Amino acid sequence: MLRRIFSILFLSIAIISSIASADMDESGIIVSDIPVIYGDEGFRERILEKTKGERDPIGLVLTGGSARALAHIGVLEYLEEEGIVPDFIISNSMGSIIGMLYAAGLTPSEIIELLLSADLSTLFSFTLPIAGGIIIPSGFETLIKTVVGEDTRLEDLDIPVMVVCDDIVTKREVRITEGNFTDVLLSSFALPVYFAPREYRGHLLIDGGVITLLPLDAAFEYTDTVIVSTAFYNASDINLLNSVTVLNSSFDVGKNQKAASSMKNNPDFIWIRCDVENFSFMDFDKAELMARIGYDSAKKEAENLGGIYRSGVPASLQLSRSAVKERIDEAKRNLDFFGRVNASSPSTALSFSFDSNQGKEYRTYLSDTADLALIYEFRTGGLETGILVGGAFDLSTHAVASAYPLLKGFVRYYPIDRLRFTFDLSATFCHDPWYIPHLYARQGFDWVMLHESDFYSLTLKEALEYVTGFNGMEALAVSGVIDGDCILPLFDIHASAGYLFTASDIFFHDPHHFVEAELSARFWIPQSRSWFLDSGVFSRISVDGRGDVPLFLSDGYSSTLLGKGYDYTRLSSFHNTIFSVGAGYAFKVSPTFGEFLIFEDSELSIYCDMLLHDTLFDYSAGVEVQTSFSLIGLMKLPLRIRLGYDSLANGFVSSFILTMKY
Repeated sequence: MLRRIFSILFLSIAIISSIASADMDESGIIVSDIPVIYGDEGFRERILEKTKGERDPIGLVLTGGSARALAHIGVLEYLEEEGIVPDFIISNSMGSIIGMLYAAGLTPSEIIELLLSADLSTLFSFTLPIAGGIIIPSGFETLIKTVVGEDTRLEDLDIPVMVVCDDIVTKREVRITEGNFTDVLLSSFALPVYFAPREYRGHLLIDGGVITLLPLDAAFEYTDTVIVSTAFYNASDINLLNSVTVLNSSFDVGKNQKAASSMKNNPDFIWIRCDVENFSFMDFDKAELMARIGYDSAKKEAENLGGIYRSGVPASLQLSRSAVKERIDEAKRNLDFFGRVNASSPSTALSFSFDSNQGKEYRTYLSDTADLALIYEFRTGGLETGILVGGAFDLSTHAVASAYPLLKGFVRYYPIDRLRFTFDLSATFCHDPWYIPHLYARQGFDWVMLHESDFYSLTLKEALEYVTGFNGMEALAVSGVIDGDCILPLFDIHASAGYLFTASDIFFHDPHHFVEAELSARFWIPQSRSWFLDSGVFSRISVDGRGDVPLFLSDGYSSTLLGKGYDYTRLSSFHNTIFSVGAGYAFKVSPTFGEFLIFEDSELSIYCDMLLHDTLFDYSAGVEVQTSFSLIGLMKLPLRIRLGYDSLANGFVSSFILTMKY
């Protein structure tokens, strides 16, 4: 009897242990190869609604590939011309951005137009890696919400879409067919280290292309008619001994092996192998070229596509397109005018900001520092505010560079897409005693009167600047400028004309009045579009007979004459006129470092600036190097370096000018 009791007890323990073991396996490594699917039943129902059970559904698989995946846009364009519209799309990474936007109602041409409508560096920002990433896509998120709608859900799209991600919590693949459109889209390209993982129903999702570049198995669970568009990477000119390249290539080993295995297990598919495999994953500036290549690659498979059912663009998708077009146009106008989009709902962001004060956003007279700071921003509708804490760097003089603690706040208000009001207030602690700050304030108004993207623009700008500093000195500058740009086949032309008023303090003591004008042009040597000639003239003239005509950093002469904003050197009693000439070469190649950093827009030139002040003449001449450091093709930091001789300084000078704003 006792023996039987022990036998039953032992058997019970064994059963309980096996159950516990099974439970452990259900949440552990044994099931890590089994995908988690959300919305599978609804996904199948939506596919069935399209086919009515009368034919095999058409599945389209779009792989990742970062910038190379832009070739999918051309593939979609060709398929649509042939009357082929997929019944469902399965994708990951950049392929999901293309596929989801298409399913939401954007035409292939509108997708590429939207992605090219802004400098990508204005849509992404650096941030502290406290949430798992160093880049936040706050501007891109706002753009997507504006175009698609903040409350749009994946299950509401006219074309059913499945997005494949990976979960770093359960270590399993997660297939998503339902949820907020923008949240799912941002999850689809959450590349580890660069972007933070995205939370979804308890998961922490990363880019599915890191593990499964080609989610072919998923497609064959819903149909036997599958079209695959790939954007693999097979470059032969990369340095495999570079440590960063080794890390990136190690991921490619597993992705390629898994893709090959999936193809062999499911051989009956139509493969559109986009001929972009030699492009870098950072080549976002080649979007139009890769779309054309994708179109041509799809066209080569015309015979294999001959038996595919042709439904044409369904009425429901056409209706979606008409609804989204107005929102696309609104977003493009905002991006064209000021490189931003109205936030559809209140949002906050913590990131890094770099503002050179000499960049393209707006000109300053009394500030010549480069501000590097941690920024906390709040945005809602057309209102943007922020607080910055960091350092102000003086990098633009031939003297020793210096840095000072910085505290800054700003407000931007856009009542309509063509109009902007700005206010900036900053304090730098750069003098003895350190607790008395150097204050700088600026109020601005910008009105884009005429604009045609990539052709011409005409803007009215007004600003009032005030600064305090050395020994309690103050300065005030009020300006009004009409600024214009025109781009012709062989010429890039810039012109401006305006009025400047200066005073020694905020009470308008010691007032001076000036008019100023500028005309500059770049001539591109025909057929090369690489060699160029630069020429320009800038003049500031006293109109009140009081003289003391100042020269500022933003006037474009050498760095020699620059002080701390207001502490400029007055050179002339009547006028300061700068004649500039130069010649150089713009490099078409964009070298990379380990597929991590890319050097874009690189130029090498010689320059000569001639300064005429009253009857005196001085000059500055030398060599200028210009390039843009770009992180994975998204974050740009332009840099201009000048080395040369300046007759006013009676010696060689150098300047390092960071000329853009994040």
